[in-house]
Formats: sequence, structure tokens, C-alpha cells
Amino acid sequence: MHLPNILKLTRPFREVMDGIVRDPFIRNWMDLLSFLLSGLPASGTVAAEMAFMFAEWYKPGVQLDYPMGGSGAIVHALVRGLTKRGGEIIYNAHVEEILVEENKAVGVRLRNGNEIKANKAVVSNASIWDTLPLIPKGVLPKSFVQERANTPECASFMHLHLGIDRTGLEDLQCHYIIVNDWDQGVTAPQNVVVISIPSVLDPSLAPPGKHSIHVYTPGNEPYNIWAGMDRRSDAYQQLKQERAEVMWQGLARVIPDIKDRTELILIGTPLTHQRYLRRHRGTYGAAHQAGKALFPGSNTPISGLLCCGDSTFPGIGIPAVAASGAIAANTIAPLEKHLKILP
Repeated sequence: MHLPNILKLTRPFREVMDGIVRDPFIRNWMDLLSFLLSGLPASGTVAAEMAFMFAEWYKPGVQLDYPMGGSGAIVHALVRGLTKRGGEIIYNAHVEEILVEENKAVGVRLRNGNEIKANKAVVSNASIWDTLPLIPKGVLPKSFVQERANTPECASFMHLHLGIDRTGLEDLQCHYIIVNDWDQGVTAPQNVVVISIPSVLDPSLAPPGKHSIHVYTPGNEPYNIWAGMDRRSDAYQQLKQERAEVMWQGLARVIPDIKDRTELILIGTPLTHQRYLRRHRGTYGAAHQAGKALFPGSNTPISGLLCCGDSTFPGIGIPAVAASGAIAANTIAPLEKHLKILP
């Protein structure tokens, strides 16, 4: 590959599109794909990410792989792999503080007062905004704290989880995407609605005769309209219903009688993200614009403290976050272990 083309991979994907793609629908579609992968439109998504994903999507014979048992099956597989190799998972163990001695991370203190000491390193997969408060004040350089605390953030989500009667719904697809108005842009609040019906592919994810449905507005729900609300208040419940309506409308385009079929309703908001996923402002993740800023790596100014997740390189999305975890693991592993896996 010529050097000019290599350099293009570090630039926004929009710049690649501008030189090649002119059809309005295809440009809109690529903008949407960029947004769903990175939380940013093509103007903010790095071209390398899209080049990799397009190469994967359009390989000869490519097909959709879906984990039987849903995303929970992936979690269980990771747990099996960890415990098989001597690892231990401690649940309901909220980290109160990262322990630092002589500028080295040596463990964590839990909310219940217990301390867990690190053999090699402490790795935080919490967002950068949620990791910084765990580090004792004065340990990190002020410039580092200020820079990372001011990391731009993506918006949040609305979620609609449903259990429905599947009678007569033999021709459903697993996924649908609805864009209400292309002219508004894919990042406009409530403009994009994604529908996932996993029980189409895996009936075990719903009781016999039922479908499980997940509808969401992907990374385009503003947090500010929810900030400070009491989740037990009538005002909160009313706003949940109002902001969920766009998802009902989108789903009705696929299943017109959806409300008559629905037997279970769960609505999630940015405050749900904030509470149950412990996400700063319910955000989707960091919003570093390609060509303007780079995602930081796994290292920090504190020896033995590494970060992974969607605040670090390569960024947002399951493939990127998985890669960030691998990068952190490879950073910890000594050179001889790297050499052993080389052919």
C-alpha cells in the first residue's frame, strides 16, 4: 500500500467517501454504519476501522454468526476460560479505590473495606470518567487528569425490551434499522431506531410461542433532559413513556399490532445506563473525532495501572473494546511470552 493511502486510514472515513462515493443513499448508509460502530458519523470515525469492517463484511461466503444463547453465552464462555486457567471472579465487589504505593498500582480497596492485592497489574475496564475518581488525589499529574476528565462523550440510549406473542409472525428478520429522516443526520436525537429480535435465530431466548425483542435508539439520546431526575418520580415515569414512543412507532412498522401482542414491557433510559452499567452520564463512550484527536493507549502515568474499554484505543464497539483488552493483556505479558506465540 502506498504511503498516501496508509495515511488516509488515520483520517475520517468521510474523506475516503468523498473521493469515491457519490450516490446519496450509499453515503447515508455508510454514515449510519459508521455511527453504529463508533458512536460517531463518518466525519468522526477513523477510516481504518471502516476499512477493516468492510473487508470482513464482504469476504466471499461471509455470513452472520450469532451466539446461541445470546450475549450471555459469550459471558459464560469468558468466565469458563478465566476460571479454567486459575482465575477468580468476585461478584458484588464494588471498587472504592485503586491502591497506589510509590506511584505503582498495587491493588484495589472494595466498598466493604476488603483489599485485593495485585500480582502484576491493575486493569480498569471502567470508562475514564469512572476510573479517575478511584485514583487517590494528587497521584496523577494535573494535566493528565484535566485532559482525560474532559474527554468528549457520546450521547446515551433509550431501550425498549418486550416479550410478545409470536403467533403468525413466521417471516420476521432478526434485525431492522429505521432512519426517520436522513436529512436530520444519524446522530439526531431519536432519529435512528434499531430493532433486534434474537429469538428469531435462537428460540431458546424466549418461552415457547413467544418472541423477545430489544428496540433501542443507538447513542443518540441526550443525557441532559434526564439529569437530576428522581427515578421513582411520576415525572420520570412519564418521560420514559414519552421518549419510548419513537421506538413503539418504529416497531409498529415491522409488527403493526405490536401493542396488542405485548405481554412484558421494560423501558431503559440514560439513568438506567448510569445506574446498572455504572456509566458516566449513561454515555455510549468516548467521542474522539478522527483527524482531531486519538484514543489513548492502555498505559497511564501510574506504573502497573492499565486501562481498557471504550475510552481507550481503538474505541467504541464490541470489536474495538475486545481489542483494547487484548492490548492491555499483551502490555502486561513479558517478552518471552510474546516470542512463544510467534510462528
